[in-house]
Amino acid sequence: MEKRPTYKELEKLLQEEKAKTAKAEELKNSFLANMSHEIRTPMNAIIGASELLRDDSLSKDDRNEFTHILNASSKELLDLFNRILELSQLESGAMEFQESEITIHTLFIKLYSIFGQNISESQKRLILNFTEDIQEIKIFSDLEKLTNVLSYLLENAVKFTEKGEIDFGCAIQDRNNILFYVKDTGPGISKAEQEKIFNKFTQVDNSYTRVYSGAGLGLSLCKENVKFLGGKLFIDSHPGQGSIFYFTIPLKYSEANVVLKEKIEAILKRNINDIYSLSTIKKNIAI
Repeated sequence: MEKRPTYKELEKLLQEEKAKTAKAEELKNSFLANMSHEIRTPMNAIIGASELLRDDSLSKDDRNEFTHILNASSKELLDLFNRILELSQLESGAMEFQESEITIHTLFIKLYSIFGQNISESQKRLILNFTEDIQEIKIFSDLEKLTNVLSYLLENAVKFTEKGEIDFGCAIQDRNNILFYVKDTGPGISKAEQEKIFNKFTQVDNSYTRVYSGAGLGLSLCKENVKFLGGKLFIDSHPGQGSIFYFTIPLKYSEANVVLKEKIEAILKRNINDIYSLSTIKKNIAI
C-alpha cells in the first residue's frame, strides 16, 4: 500500500511551492520592469528625434545630430528584439548548427577592430589586447555563434570596466578542446552573484535605478550559445580584482593538417596555466 504523506510533510511541500511561486513572481516582475525600461528608453529617443526633425528651421548640424540619435536608438531597439529572438530559438532547439572553417586570427582582428573603436568612442582609459596559441589556426565550428559569444563577453567587459586592460584570446586546452577567454579589470563579481548572472533577465544590480543599462540577456545568450557549440562556460572573479570569463568548445580541425597537429602536440607539453600568466587572478584553467 502506498504510504500517504503526513501533515508535516504536506505542510513542508506547500511552503516549498509557495516559495517557488513567490520567486517566479519576483522574476516576472523584474523582467517586466527591465523590458519596460529597456524598450521605453530608445522608443522615447526615436519619437523625440522624429518630432524634432520635422522642424524646418533646424541647422544642418542639429539635423545630423538628431538623425544620429534616431539611427542609434533604432539599432538599440532592434538589437534587443534580436537577442530575445536568439535566446528563444536557442532554448527551443530551433537553431540550426552552421559549421564552417574558421580562421581564429581573422576573427580576433575583426573583434579587435570593432571593440577598439568602441573603447575609443567611449573615452575610457582601456587597453585592448588579444593573444593566440597558434597563428592562423583554423577550426571547424559555427562562426556566427562563436562570434556572438566573444562579442557579448567583450561588450560586457567594455561596459563594466572604466580603466585598465581587457584581454581576450584562445589556447589549446587538450586534444579535444580549444579554450577562449575574456579578462577585464572591472569591479569583479562576488561568488553569490556569480550563481545568478547567467540566468536570463538578471544583472548583478537588477534594480530599476541601476547605473548600467541592459536587459540582462548577454550572459544568458553566452551560456546558451556555448552549450549549442558543445562547450562549457565558466567565470573566475573576485570583487575589486576584475573577472575572467572563459569557455571551451570542441577542437575540430582537418586531419590532413599535419603541421597544425604537430604544433598542438608541442603546445600540450607546456603547462596550460603559463599561457595565462598575464592574469593577476589565480584560476583553474584546466577544467
